[in-house]
Amino acid sequence: MQIIPVLTLSILLFSSTVLSNDHEDSLKEIDMVLQALLELFPGATDYTLDDSVVDGLYAVSIGSEVIYVSKDGKFLIRGEIYDLQNSVNVTEEKRILGRLDVMQSLDEETMIIYEPEKAKHTITIFTDIDCGYCRKFHQQIREYLDLGIRVRYLSFPRTGPDTESWEKAQAVWCSKNRQDSLNLAKQGKKIGSVSCLDSPVEKHYNLGSVFNISGTPTIVTDKGKVIVGYLPPESLLFRLSEKG
Repeated sequence: MQIIPVLTLSILLFSSTVLSNDHEDSLKEIDMVLQALLELFPGATDYTLDDSVVDGLYAVSIGSEVIYVSKDGKFLIRGEIYDLQNSVNVTEEKRILGRLDVMQSLDEETMIIYEPEKAKHTITIFTDIDCGYCRKFHQQIREYLDLGIRVRYLSFPRTGPDTESWEKAQAVWCSKNRQDSLNLAKQGKKIGSVSCLDSPVEKHYNLGSVFNISGTPTIVTDKGKVIVGYLPPESLLFRLSEKG
């Protein structure tokens, strides 16, 4: 577990202030810290602040990210809280709720979606056209669909803006037939350079920061869980069918 004094964070984000012992003033100071913290998550616009299961700590949700702040405003804590009596990762449960909220708020019109004849599960994948395991996944897209897995793609060019991978993602979205273009791009074939005004690549990329994406493919399940990396079709179906 990582404990970050607010003073240290303030040096990185903004000038520190002396926190008042008054509860209302402490909340104002906490809000200042958290508003500054939002700048580290370009895809996030707000946070929620709730009492945590531990006395003296607030739970802060920023998208799917969960951190804790002491009620006196002196410390930020980033780590896991476990309920040992019930063998539950309380932090992960809160993350799951955050992921589900974010996923449900996304506009499917900004995604490239592959539909099975009869959907049993829906997954949302942060994908990079030039990622080897992303390409391996896509080579088997028909097998996933045949198992009833609905696939929603979000663009996450790992190399960032103004790179070849970013331009490929933009070109796929701006093409006349996005699925055909993505199929070609995933095979390493050129699709030409196309630009448009409604590309969601930057929004998807920023959303990845909220989900703390560090590699691709990263799969978000319809239960709000995260699977990092490639899984063969039958293995993925097994994971999606697990209870809990």
